Amino acid sequence: MTVQVSISIDTEEDDWGRYVFDGASTRNISHLRELQDLFDQFGARPTYLVNRPPLLDPDSVEVLGELAARDTVEIGAHCHPWNTPPDTGQGVDHSMMFRLDPESNRLMIREITQRIEAELGVRPTTFRAGRWGWGRAVATGLVTEGYRVDSSVSPLIDWTPMGGPDYTDVPSDAYRFHPDRPFTPDPHGVLVELPTTVGFLRGSGARLGPLRARMERGVIHAFGVIGALDRLGVMARRWLSPEVSTGQELIRLAENLVSHGRRRLDLTFHSCTLLPGATPFVADDRDRARFLGDIRAFLGFAVESGFQFRTLKQLGAELRPPDPT
Repeated sequence: MTVQVSISIDTEEDDWGRYVFDGASTRNISHLRELQDLFDQFGARPTYLVNRPPLLDPDSVEVLGELAARDTVEIGAHCHPWNTPPDTGQGVDHSMMFRLDPESNRLMIREITQRIEAELGVRPTTFRAGRWGWGRAVATGLVTEGYRVDSSVSPLIDWTPMGGPDYTDVPSDAYRFHPDRPFTPDPHGVLVELPTTVGFLRGSGARLGPLRARMERGVIHAFGVIGALDRLGVMARRWLSPEVSTGQELIRLAENLVSHGRRRLDLTFHSCTLLPGATPFVADDRDRARFLGDIRAFLGFAVESGFQFRTLKQLGAELRPPDPT
């Protein structure tokens, strides 16, 4: 069976770690034209998950409108609760949607959906919660607003130290689910979860994931043992993301996952990483060249390996039950 590759980009403001309602900068959006040129060279089909601030800036809307008009591009929705109406509070303590009430989440999802439709002429059906803050209180709003696919789960990662959800026991591959049980696969579920790709450079994630999670929660974590094992390549967990993995690691991770039966991979990163200094991942122009080079290396590997590029919407359609007629 052919391996399918999606590319999900959180398309958002420049202001990393600034949890305020107004005044966001969106200079990074202009760099998406260059990024799309890179994707075009390899026939890649990205999904740009757009949040509210870029839709308030005419220059950013112009760039995103060009992308939305392309057949090879999907525009999805992304939500930062601190800068999306209704204003439920600002600061890091209000940055996780799953901690808000379902009605506030529904109104935020409606706001970003209607704004994308008004500014870009497309109605999104794919969603990702900001800061991976996903849960039941978010899923119910997605159904109400007509969404079909979510991509908010980061498998094997426990965000509870940062006030977020724990995904260590959530499935690592795609599954259907009901909104009242978003972490439980159900073949009759009305929504599709397409988790981003996190795994190990060697070995089975099903075996190593629970072991590493126990170590991270235990006393052994305080002694730096996990970091030492990671550097030695033992239990080396990586994201399929050029923000935190080198081009070589992206390829090694993909090869290992495919060797253990994975047939769907998601390369993910933030649009603001394209702007040097906007995130911790790219400090200057040299870093930016390295970042784009790592993306290029992975895309080249995917093409040479015969992988097929798909948008998140396309992948979700393959898992959704047929619509009633």
